[in-house]
Amino acid sequence: MFFENSLNVSNEYYRLHNRAIIYKKPTPIQVTKVEYPARNKARIVEAFYRTPSTTDYNGVYRGKYIDYEAKETNNLRFAFKYIYPHQVEHLTKVAEHGGIAFIIIYFKKVNEIYIIDINVFNKYYRDKTGAKSLPLALVREVGIIVDQGFAPPIDYLAAVDEYYFK
Repeated sequence: MFFENSLNVSNEYYRLHNRAIIYKKPTPIQVTKVEYPARNKARIVEAFYRTPSTTDYNGVYRGKYIDYEAKETNNLRFAFKYIYPHQVEHLTKVAEHGGIAFIIIYFKKVNEIYIIDINVFNKYYRDKTGAKSLPLALVREVGIIVDQGFAPPIDYLAAVDEYYFK
């Protein structure tokens, strides 16, 4: 939750400083049961996902559509099972249409964050050798490290600039 909250704060910083307009997308749910323990209080007790969520964040940066999925891992590798095929497909389509599409991964054990372009990710994700994860050593080679600081806490737009706007 720390990672996601830090991304939300970073996106708010970017909006306040007019650098980008990027928001967290809500997950669409259908409420099926509500309890009312008091007259003026309602509590959702049962709900389900209406449709599979695509990705976590989207918006506009430097005149381009941007869409990304945020993931974190306690390991020194990122397991492919933690990203859904429909999310990879969505990001791939965004890139095909000229948008900026990537996965941002936080490796908690070493406190490092990287962005990996979806086309680069796909080279390994769709690899027929049977690999089930991306080791940190490989991510360090193919990804762009993201600076962490105070304002914004996760300055991923600097990494986006480095990769997409060189």
